[in-house]
Amino acid sequence: MRHVKACYGVLPEIRVNKAVVERMQPGFTLTNFYNYELRVPVTAAAIDWQGCVRWFFQHGDVPDRRGDIDVRSDPEGVLIGGTNINVEREDAVFPMVVGWDQEVRWRGKMVNHHHIHRRKNGNLMFLIHETRELEEPVRGQVGADIIVELDPKGHLIVWMWRMLDHVVPEKTRKGRMWDWAHCNTVEEDPEGRFLYLSARDLNSIFKIDRKTGEVIWRLGEDGDFRVSGEDRFYHQHAPELQPNGNLLVFDNGTGRPPEYGGNYSRAVELEVDEDRMEARAVWTWGRETGLYTPIWGDADRLENGNTLITFGTRTHPHTSRLIEVTLKGEVVWDVELRPSGWGMYRAERLRMAGRLTPAARWELA
Repeated sequence: MRHVKACYGVLPEIRVNKAVVERMQPGFTLTNFYNYELRVPVTAAAIDWQGCVRWFFQHGDVPDRRGDIDVRSDPEGVLIGGTNINVEREDAVFPMVVGWDQEVRWRGKMVNHHHIHRRKNGNLMFLIHETRELEEPVRGQVGADIIVELDPKGHLIVWMWRMLDHVVPEKTRKGRMWDWAHCNTVEEDPEGRFLYLSARDLNSIFKIDRKTGEVIWRLGEDGDFRVSGEDRFYHQHAPELQPNGNLLVFDNGTGRPPEYGGNYSRAVELEVDEDRMEARAVWTWGRETGLYTPIWGDADRLENGNTLITFGTRTHPHTSRLIEVTLKGEVVWDVELRPSGWGMYRAERLRMAGRLTPAARWELA
């Protein structure tokens, strides 16, 4: 076991539990670091297979209250998505693009949450929050999400999709109507024709026709597909569309019925048959570990066929883990943030690791 300790800045200790370098997908791993107890600001970081931080950037001096920051590689460096839905009660954190030289290339003017990505046309797509007063079928204030496409050069909204225009709440959810759906991801198909919207608190993924705004189908709770109990997902994050049309999903497992295993987290690849309207799991990993991360997580299929899984949490005494596994389920990389209280939301394996400059000195303990 290799234990790496930071000597610079407010960063977590990163423990490498396992590393089979020759079986890993080469490159550094980009993620965020969160620790509200230490009042750490939004932090993006790239780490190598030894757990050494090779680059990091801290977004101002406003403490990150939530931690669900989307950090992605970008042609200009790193795209950092803001968060904090309740801007009246929480410090606003705006999105930005920062270069590998740590120079800010762009600053946003809208507070987004949970998700942001760069489209092929150079525009940004992200989520914002709205609240409406409804009369029926649910009466009262309901909060939901809007998908926004923004031209970053002029800060102009060029397209938007309002969830409450297309999906109507049919029942009250106690204590959560201010954030009824809690969407966390917008995934595009390669042509940009369809969007896949993950609504965590509805245990559902919606396929949306971007041109018409129509909801094509709903997968999950109260959805349109036949799915066996063992293959259902709960409070999911980060659906990733595969070249064969399957969806790779991080299944947090929050609220999973005891007869299907109870609360455990996993990555699951679902084959979605739109002709027969059936969905089934064709690959899963995680149940056997006993890991459970109720609020965050990610699963990315890498170029070599491995899957990078983020078991992200901020809940004591659990720790956040990054685990890379082969299609046969062999763990080839396993790192965790220490002590508990440090969290990460998502992660991405970088392809241009050689361009990064070490940002800190590290000593091996």
